[in-house]
Amino acid sequence: MNGRWWRLANRMFTVVFVVALIVGLVLFVRSQDWTPVSTLAGQLDPLRVSVALVGALLINATGLLLGLASWRALFVDLGAPVDRWTAYRLFFVGFLAKFVPGRLVALPVLLRMGKEIEVGPVRLAGVFLLSWAVVAMTGMTVALAAGPALLSGATGWLLVATVPLVVLVARPELLNRGLALAARLLRRQPPQVVASPAGVRRAVAAQSLSWFVSGHHLWLLAVAAGAPPVRSYLICVAGFAAATVAGLAVMVAPDGLGVREAVLMLGLATVLPVAVATPVVLISRLVCALSEVAVGGGGLLLAQYLHRRRLGLVERPAAVG
Repeated sequence: MNGRWWRLANRMFTVVFVVALIVGLVLFVRSQDWTPVSTLAGQLDPLRVSVALVGALLINATGLLLGLASWRALFVDLGAPVDRWTAYRLFFVGFLAKFVPGRLVALPVLLRMGKEIEVGPVRLAGVFLLSWAVVAMTGMTVALAAGPALLSGATGWLLVATVPLVVLVARPELLNRGLALAARLLRRQPPQVVASPAGVRRAVAAQSLSWFVSGHHLWLLAVAAGAPPVRSYLICVAGFAAATVAGLAVMVAPDGLGVREAVLMLGLATVLPVAVATPVVLISRLVCALSEVAVGGGGLLLAQYLHRRRLGLVERPAAVG
């Protein structure tokens, strides 16, 4: 009886979560002034715009999947004895929560889902904390690569950009120590779980590749709008990482709204007129939102189905004959 009520409650939450997700996305779209975007689109070749948009969506979706691989590397490393799709359910719920008005709405469900697979709140929080640290560290490192383009060929920045990642790959235990030190400075309990050197290396490699791939969607949009391909390359690819990490750091802004756009404008304004850079930044935000909802929503539905199928909760058609 309790199991049936829980399955019913789980389905109800899924419906409420999807509705809240759609509401959040609609509110985001309505809050933006899309006039500069329509103006720029009217000045460009429609085929060129269509190819750039589709390409940007696919590129960013690929980057998101690499980010998922980074998260799972830490999740498995911390000893969670579950299959990949069961783990992905947790990731996608937490990932999509940023679009839902009132992000904490997903917290009780994440805890319940973790308990269901014998992953306690401490371990679950540790996974998300370590993942956030890897995302921030790799993002800031990739962001340094924008230095040569912004500072007129100061190639020394490229060497500086490699230092944090080289140190982290060579001494991955420093990530755990850094988190413990931050907890002490903030007068909080240190993380109760730690990642192994191999797990950190796998997570860093996947997340670094995620940043590199994702940034190309902005470069494609900028070039389609008239930016010089070579000069704008590092500004877009590395600048996207800088802008996204800056948005993550500002907790009060939902998904870094406004913060990410301001940072992107600083870089794009060096290769495009402000009147053109503005719609490119807005389109980038839309591309990110659509690809994140597509990957997150589609992934959650698929993960939920495969998880239920593994537990034998999905009715299968009877055999004929």
